[in-house]
Amino acid sequence: MKTKGFLALFLLFLSVFLGATAHAQQKLEKVIVGVAGLSGPLAHAFIPKDSGLYEKYGLDVDLVFFQGGTQLIQATIAGSVNFAVTAGPEIINARLGGSDVIMILGYMNTLPYSIVAAKEITRFEQLKGGKAAISKFGSTSDLAMRFALERNGLVPNKDVAIVQLGDQTTRFAGLTGGGVQTTVISPPFDITAKKMGYHVLADMADLGLPYQHETAATTERFLREHPDTVRKFVRGFIAGIHLWMTDEKKTKEILAKRLRIKDQEILDETYSAYKKLTEKKPYPTLKGIEFQVEDVARRNPKAKGMKPEDFINISILRELDQSGFIDDLYKK
Repeated sequence: MKTKGFLALFLLFLSVFLGATAHAQQKLEKVIVGVAGLSGPLAHAFIPKDSGLYEKYGLDVDLVFFQGGTQLIQATIAGSVNFAVTAGPEIINARLGGSDVIMILGYMNTLPYSIVAAKEITRFEQLKGGKAAISKFGSTSDLAMRFALERNGLVPNKDVAIVQLGDQTTRFAGLTGGGVQTTVISPPFDITAKKMGYHVLADMADLGLPYQHETAATTERFLREHPDTVRKFVRGFIAGIHLWMTDEKKTKEILAKRLRIKDQEILDETYSAYKKLTEKKPYPTLKGIEFQVEDVARRNPKAKGMKPEDFINISILRELDQSGFIDDLYKK
């Protein structure tokens, strides 16, 4: 009799436990976060995923990696992606094209690029008459290269020819093969370049260019219809930034696994470089967006007269900041 009573009590406890677990799992809201590639500047999308922070704030996140921001934005507009982690110019061009994609965070507000030159070149003036490799015209790498050349007294496509070669692996191959004399790369490629004897002529972050390099975005419709979901995402994303800033060991473990980094020096550089460039409070840079809009306006008349505020909605971020959410993370 006692055995039956104990068994009944155990089954009741098990039922309650399983019911509570199922209920907790049901509370996690399923969302899809698209990422414009697998790289250091975009790692902020998977840090909260791999550390359980999205789940902590109520989301069951599926990460989907795309080959660049253009495909990602198309998926976001179509509704197959709820949140997009991509570069600012992608959002600007999408909105100018008539979409309702909107920046909700701006977590990297300058360029993480280095201008790397051939082994025999140690100064910008030595690039005169040579070639500079970018991904494609109108891209961030194009803008960065032109800005660096102009800041150092060189006229793009007059003193230095600008050529399109594709992603940074291909661009670096062009440099090592001697087809170009300089290119734009981001950490940790600059460490690899220096180890091979190539010269870093400039760190773009040191040139003081406000630029909306990396963002998190959604659509105005999704923000309007699912504000609490956006709130959960922003909490998780910001908590991921906090992890990067305060837990070097955990962050490096995730970076090493996701980015397949085995070299400790490269891992250290990747962690440090993007920690320096990341905003604790990820407000977009209005000056950086204005700079980008002015650049786009040279090719697209629709950009003329547009203001930086036309491309952002920071209502959720501001709400969480004013509530003390971000400050409280750093007090723990």
